[in-house]
Amino acid sequence: MGGWTTQEEQRAAARRLLCELVGSAVTVTHDDLGAPHVAELPGVHVSLSHCRGAVAVAMSDEAAVGIDVERRRKIGDSLVKKVCNAAEQHEVAAAEDATMAFLSLWTRKEAVLKMRGTGIRGFGSMVTALEKGGATVHTLPTDDRDVVAALAIDTDV
Repeated sequence: MGGWTTQEEQRAAARRLLCELVGSAVTVTHDDLGAPHVAELPGVHVSLSHCRGAVAVAMSDEAAVGIDVERRRKIGDSLVKKVCNAAEQHEVAAAEDATMAFLSLWTRKEAVLKMRGTGIRGFGSMVTALEKGGATVHTLPTDDRDVVAALAIDTDV
């Protein structure tokens, strides 16, 4: 965890983490849908995520991966209705901490969409992201109770 507050600081921190994992400087480009690619690592799937104070990187040379990290923030009921199906809305409403329950769902869904290479293209894709299969999704531990993270791995390889 770090003190990165601006989007640019967060992006730079995620890229530094990627370079640290690779062991050298790399060039990150993005396709038309925003999926990152590393020129120096052809055939390696890469996913980056960042929020205020946290960054995450996933890489695999075997399967597509997607990662998402989110920090606690105010969530409106309208967003829950746009992103969650009826059962998930009930799950969030019944949770002891509705905000973190929602963000846990959000990170799992966004990780799957990043794994598929589409990212969020309208909230409709978020509603069914976990229903389509083809991915194993893991909730990742963090050292901050106000941060949640998830990793999706393509199982159709």
